[in-house]
Amino acid sequence: MITKFSERLYADLNKDINALALEEGQLIKRYEKSMHVCIKYLRRLKDFCKVNDPGTPSEEIMFFKNIKPKFKSQLIFYQSLLNLEIRKPIGDGKVAADYLSNEIKILHHFFESNLSFYQYVRTEATYLDEYYFVRGNYDVHLDPDQCVVDFDPAFSTTHDHKLAQVLASELMQEHLEHSIQKIMQKDAIIQIDSDFRDFDWKQTKCALIELIYCWHATDAFGKKNLKSIVKFIEKSFNISLGNFYDTYDWLSNRPSPTVYIDEMKSAFMLRIQKKLK
Repeated sequence: MITKFSERLYADLNKDINALALEEGQLIKRYEKSMHVCIKYLRRLKDFCKVNDPGTPSEEIMFFKNIKPKFKSQLIFYQSLLNLEIRKPIGDGKVAADYLSNEIKILHHFFESNLSFYQYVRTEATYLDEYYFVRGNYDVHLDPDQCVVDFDPAFSTTHDHKLAQVLASELMQEHLEHSIQKIMQKDAIIQIDSDFRDFDWKQTKCALIELIYCWHATDAFGKKNLKSIVKFIEKSFNISLGNFYDTYDWLSNRPSPTVYIDEMKSAFMLRIQKKLK
């Protein structure tokens, strides 16, 4: 029961987060809103867990290893993005790239400080699960989270928070590397002839994702997989499309999934009609 509920809840969380990502406006405000969304869904998960408590050690391990950390990692990730944006120095180019590179070094220090647990997670090991992800266990030799004494004992184990930190740190590293790449691309664009400078995508991200899925469906780039096409388009149009899978789900649920494609067709037909007059 808790697995099906958590899957629906996590899907709703991603939809709400994705909707915020499509909004225009200040990043700080968007990250703040995203954090509030994460807290709301984490509370819903907690409330459901209290009523439908995992009854066996295997159910506890499944919940505190595979479910709760996914929700908690999103909150940690957006908290990190908020802190990153608030502390960002004034300036572009090398100043911004150096700042982001230093943040990557801090992440590497976190991974190194938790190397044994990180390796345990990355190798999908299970032999310590009953110590890491079952409530009430506290083995000082397994480097338990020091904050566990302040957590709700009914909703925490010694390592579920640390696992959430690992997942959030991986998301953060990907974000930082992508941001540095964008800065390097912008610096490279400056060297290009002025006739080719202003070719950034001016329509919405949803519009571009509509096109990408159409190109993929019609083999416009041959048999390239969807992710590689997205990376190529992001680089070509100097844009970050974020979690395009979730955007696709959102587009599919709209009354009209192909708003931009329909708009393009209408504009093209109108152009032809003008030419024929």
